Amino acid sequence: MYIPPSSLQDQNIQKKNKFRLGFIFLFMVSVGLNVFLLFFDQDNNVAVASLPQNAEISFQSKGEESQPEAAEPENELPKQFPQSFAAATIKPVSFTTSAERTPGGKNIQSLNFKIRNSLNYSVCREITRENGCAALSAHIGRLMAWFMDIKKSMRNGDSLDVVYQQLDGPEQFKILKLSYASKRFGKTFEAYYYDGFDKGNGGYFDKEGNEIAQRIVEAQSPIREYIEITSLPGDFRKGSGGHSGTDFKAEEGTPVYSGFAGKVTRTNWNVRANGYCIEIDHPKLGIKTLYLHLSRVKVKRGQTIKAGQQIAESGNTGRTFAPHLHYEIQNRKNKKRVYSPFTSKYHKSYVRRIPQEHLNAFLKKVSLYNSAIKKS
Repeated sequence: MYIPPSSLQDQNIQKKNKFRLGFIFLFMVSVGLNVFLLFFDQDNNVAVASLPQNAEISFQSKGEESQPEAAEPENELPKQFPQSFAAATIKPVSFTTSAERTPGGKNIQSLNFKIRNSLNYSVCREITRENGCAALSAHIGRLMAWFMDIKKSMRNGDSLDVVYQQLDGPEQFKILKLSYASKRFGKTFEAYYYDGFDKGNGGYFDKEGNEIAQRIVEAQSPIREYIEITSLPGDFRKGSGGHSGTDFKAEEGTPVYSGFAGKVTRTNWNVRANGYCIEIDHPKLGIKTLYLHLSRVKVKRGQTIKAGQQIAESGNTGRTFAPHLHYEIQNRKNKKRVYSPFTSKYHKSYVRRIPQEHLNAFLKKVSLYNSAIKKS
């Protein structure tokens, strides 16, 4: 028996077709709008963020405080700290670059540009991500953090000159000279790398020979011989939180010390990520200290430790691509609250000065790096 098709069925098909056409139309409009904003709308708002200057940093990460650090490869160190930031209306930036040869035959390059956006955005306008713009901006941002809070102090139109060397290792770059002309402070901040008076233990100095980065006094320092600091608390890491400690680049086997008296609460947990590691409780100070990526552990759980006692040797174990010590200071009752050894009350610090007999050699380096910028 023949049953004629229902008119309601035709209506439903028409409604479904109209709905599909409407959805496709809205999807195409959304894609077109995003393409326009990405490539043509230059007056967009971009967040400018930096390492915090506060002594205390809180993380909302899950599990061990060391796990966010360990989950991120050590050669990827973006400069920004994502917890708090300020927005600024900015425009595109223009660059000039140059490449020179040092007397030793090592290739160096330079950039000079006006800030029109976040540091990472500015650098990546000139150097592609494939060529390491994120790593270079991380090095620059980490050095600038000794001068200012970038989040609050960077201004549209500030000038930045940088001379750098490309490396074959995971760090990718070495900053040789940095100059930042700040509108807010009305002055130019400068830093020059030099290791002529202490090979293998160099640092960044101003024109007068005063070191830019602070150093922990020897009696309290977790590591007394290191090449440089490659990461600070608050450095952005992919995942659920920022970097929770201070990374000291050092040769494997470098002695590691406890800066305070305390008791070992655990060793070698989460070894796949942390490598060989130690946690020490300091109840009188209300903190715990952690030491990760060690090559050798010289203490046991439950052992009482004296201030200044050697507890381990630095290494390259766990999830890391370069030898270094990860040193972390946690609040004893809240491990998500971590402290910087350079801005908190727990460590005393100082800065070095280039000895008088090395000043002429240092000033020659300064002239060499400045000439690279002038020729760009």
